Amino acid sequence: MTGIWTRPIYHYWTDPDVAADPRSKKLTTKHILTHQSGFPNWRWMTPSKKLAFEFEPGLKFQYSGEGMEYLRHALESKFHRSLEQLADSLIFKPLHMNDTHFIWNDRMLDHFAVAHNSNGEPLEIIKNSSPSAADQLKTTVADYSKFLIWIIKGGGLSKALYRQMTSPLSMIKENKFMGLGWAVYPDLGREFCLSHSGIDPGVNTIVFILPKTSRALLIFTNSDNGPQIYTDLVKIFLKEQGNAIIATEMKN
Repeated sequence: MTGIWTRPIYHYWTDPDVAADPRSKKLTTKHILTHQSGFPNWRWMTPSKKLAFEFEPGLKFQYSGEGMEYLRHALESKFHRSLEQLADSLIFKPLHMNDTHFIWNDRMLDHFAVAHNSNGEPLEIIKNSSPSAADQLKTTVADYSKFLIWIIKGGGLSKALYRQMTSPLSMIKENKFMGLGWAVYPDLGREFCLSHSGIDPGVNTIVFILPKTSRALLIFTNSDNGPQIYTDLVKIFLKEQGNAIIATEMKN
């Protein structure tokens, strides 16, 4: 892969915490989108509370929200526009995703599904005032379904780029990999699957896309107990491929 995906991100932005680390000169968009950045999930989880590389970029898969935020800063620096502005112009407005936002707006309150813990108790609504590339996207089933249909149809990408996005580039476990931003199950008989999930306190979401047969399953839950329904729904709605996905997930 050549071009923007493999051009080091330091040309656009470098986090001050890693500016002195020579590995920051090697970090690329491909490393981040395949979760091979070498970063922890969040810097506040580390003893120093600072961002640091835990291994060489490109060495292995390790999910990192910090990586996605790093890429957000680079994009905003390169294009001189916020993530919200970029997403609005490139995705949300063209697809008429009118209820999808990276930041909180009180107009959402009348149709917002409040998160609940495992005891069924409501949790405080997080009203974030700045966008995050890794968390707190507000959307609806109807809006996100428009996005999934767009992805099934190619996502406005060239065939070469779509092929890269859906290729198994970084191994998560046997028969499960990361493509560019999507988890990929490459071997489901005559089909492959793209997947993406989201987890926050009181919120669990997941989506599966089978591009060759134009099928998708979208599950949004506002409960810590949400994943308890995943297995049955995946098997029922995705049938043979769903069973293969669950078998993969059951492996260590």
